[in-house]
Amino acid sequence: MATWLFRGNPRDFDVNAYLQAHRDICWYVHQQLLIPEMHLGDPVYIWRSDDDSPGTGGIVARGFLSGPAVVRPDGNFVTWLRKEPDISIPTVLIRLDDVRLTHHAGCLLKTEILQDAVLCNLHAVSMPGVANYKLAVVEEARLAQVWEARRVRDL
Repeated sequence: MATWLFRGNPRDFDVNAYLQAHRDICWYVHQQLLIPEMHLGDPVYIWRSDDDSPGTGGIVARGFLSGPAVVRPDGNFVTWLRKEPDISIPTVLIRLDDVRLTHHAGCLLKTEILQDAVLCNLHAVSMPGVANYKLAVVEEARLAQVWEARRVRDL
């Protein structure tokens, strides 16, 4: 079982609105060479890039792969602010189980990730143009630990 990190750019579409409105989401898999390694049930974290306000980027949701990577006939799962992606790119289905869109709600901001000895090496930081990638074992263990520690608990 692998753990995945998928990036969304708020300059391309309203990431926050999409994650708030849907528990089951579609996500493009631009790095198609990874598809054979993707399996139902694999954990997925969603990285939101910085928008026009620097410091807003980071990991904002977690879920698991709930559908295989295939080309789906309806590519209009979001309202695009810039050019729509090629609808021949496969998408996976993801069932979200934890959405945290603000620091107060428990998201992991990029500024915090940069201060972590393990997470500072995430490809989301070092290769911001990569949309999908598999976490290393040490990264997935540390991310799960930090994500759980940032959980906002009801009083």
